[in-house]
Amino acid sequence: MILMAAFAFLGALLGLFWRPRFVGAAIAVAVAGAFQGGAFMALRTLESQVNHEHLLTQLHALFGETPIDFAGPVLAAFVGAVFSALLGGMADSRRPPVLVTADSLRRKAGKDGRYARLEGMVEDRAIHAKAESRIDSILGL
Repeated sequence: MILMAAFAFLGALLGLFWRPRFVGAAIAVAVAGAFQGGAFMALRTLESQVNHEHLLTQLHALFGETPIDFAGPVLAAFVGAVFSALLGGMADSRRPPVLVTADSLRRKAGKDGRYARLEGMVEDRAIHAKAESRIDSILGL
């Protein structure tokens, strides 16, 4: 259980802080797999030795006895890395924030799909008045 928590924490750290995030998850699984594989091989070697029954009992309590027991901490490292990578990706400050401005809330598209101008959006200037009078004279309004 201690190894599962330790490898889950290692996976969470690597998944959160390593860039790109999927490489952190792969490294966490590789480190956990190498550690567990080394322990598995060391226990198999110790089983052939004599007078190590008490040591083997203690190590089997720590690491487990079957290959399925050895896979638990590796899966914990993977799950910790994936969850922290996903949550870290959502909270990443490098992404541009989504902003909703007051202009985007007030401006409504008309029937033709164009946005209507509200008062105060465009400053009234003399050149605008001249252009409007020119268009009115051309159209005969």
